[in-house]
Amino acid sequence: MGIVISEIDINSDPQKVFKIASQVEKFPDYMPDVKKVELIDRKDDGYSRTSWVALAKIASINNEIKWIEDEWWDSGTLSSKFEQVEGDYKHYHGDWAFTKTADGTHVKLTVDYDLGLPLIGPMIFKLLDNLTRNNLDSMLKAIKERAEGNMT
Repeated sequence: MGIVISEIDINSDPQKVFKIASQVEKFPDYMPDVKKVELIDRKDDGYSRTSWVALAKIASINNEIKWIEDEWWDSGTLSSKFEQVEGDYKHYHGDWAFTKTADGTHVKLTVDYDLGLPLIGPMIFKLLDNLTRNNLDSMLKAIKERAEGNMT
């Protein structure tokens, strides 16, 4: 399908923003489209495996998308990579980058995905791309609100 990039500036310390983003199992607490994130495994080196259930809303259709992903969170470089190992996507992977700015942190989230729909037309492709972009934008806005609101 495509690559979707979402970016946001957050008036908070990069380490704090990174910590909030890396606690993905808490996303359902403050992100309405993320229904469930279950921590399957976490190691001290930054690796984790999580199981996700998210809601995809297209017009009046609400569809759950499920997947399991491996994540690698690197607090030294303030970056992360993730990749689906099982689930509804044909492929789903991407990365996070947290860059220090004069006012706090610039966050860039990149997702490369394919739902594996063979007969998808350009209109549906654009709709799915917009849905993915909106979901990523909402995710970053929710992290921004937590980081700037002194919530952990």
